[in-house]
Amino acid sequence: MRQRVLAFQGSRTGRSAFALVNARWSAGLSATGEYSIIDYDSGAPTRPDLLIHHDFESHFSAFQPPQGTPSVAVRTWDFGPLPRAWADTINAEYGQYWAHTQWIAQQARAAGVDPERIRVVPHGIDPQVFSPEGPRYDLPTKRKLAFLFVGGMSFRKGTDTLLAAWRKAFTASDDVVLVLKDHSKDLFYWDDTVRRALAALEADPGAAEVIHIDGFLPEQELAALYRACDVAVFPYRAEGFCIPILECMASGTPAIVPRFGACLDFCSEETSYFTEAKRIRIPVHRRLTVALGFTDEVDEVDFCEVPIDALADRLREAASDSERARAERSAAGVRVAHDQFTWDQAVGVVRRCLAELRPPTGRI
Repeated sequence: MRQRVLAFQGSRTGRSAFALVNARWSAGLSATGEYSIIDYDSGAPTRPDLLIHHDFESHFSAFQPPQGTPSVAVRTWDFGPLPRAWADTINAEYGQYWAHTQWIAQQARAAGVDPERIRVVPHGIDPQVFSPEGPRYDLPTKRKLAFLFVGGMSFRKGTDTLLAAWRKAFTASDDVVLVLKDHSKDLFYWDDTVRRALAALEADPGAAEVIHIDGFLPEQELAALYRACDVAVFPYRAEGFCIPILECMASGTPAIVPRFGACLDFCSEETSYFTEAKRIRIPVHRRLTVALGFTDEVDEVDFCEVPIDALADRLREAASDSERARAERSAAGVRVAHDQFTWDQAVGVVRRCLAELRPPTGRI
């Protein structure tokens, strides 16, 4: 049987989250022998059999899928219903829309995306890399209990909330350390306000210890970092999935997470420490920046706010939790991640979705 030529609009080689996902899908699909994977070239003499648009470095609404090619749109707008232009484009130009979580699928429906086009295609982990067994990152600290945040330091990720809660929860006399791992060259998440708050915290002799790791870590080193820490913390305001939460779980590190949004697809009372989160829904009807300088009209924002006091309480509770209780959460998280959320399983979902797509007869 002839291989189907599958083109990707979007990087498959960069270090951005979407490029790493594209690379995983590409490798998994290539391994089946069913697909020939290429990068999309609008000037190529022949059109591909299928196209996946998963790209945040270009303006989505301005892209034109090749005529006659069944196409998939993969878009996440974390702060509520998708922009109206996205929904209109998806309904007019794409056979399917892939959401990474039930939360994003809900936001797509709220924006007006045809429900028959929506598929939930989750992310995954490599269980050979992200597991409790393996080397541990050498943290430059003598503190007993290590908390961990991984991600861009930004308003969306809730890093400002975390820093304020850390200051409230602990002092320099407490036997704890907060490890913050980001990558300041990642332009998707640059936020100078949060970085100034971190600098002030690091300079305060009365504050509990903080370690800042600024740089890209390959997966093996990232897994070692997860294993070196006892509890992760992700007080996000808005997320489409948040792969680091799942990677932490797979590595045996339970996380403090909001009882809200994307993480509820894989977090539970058995695997995680839930913290209070207030849902905020506001009509805005204005143009907002939704990617690297690109703007679109947004009708409503829908996100959560983790109260600083509530997060401080949860940090203290996690610190005082028994090793046995943490181990039980750890084991439960490993089971969920390894049994239900591997990249092999995610690629299986991708294959089933692609198998549904056929050349259009009047419409896709």
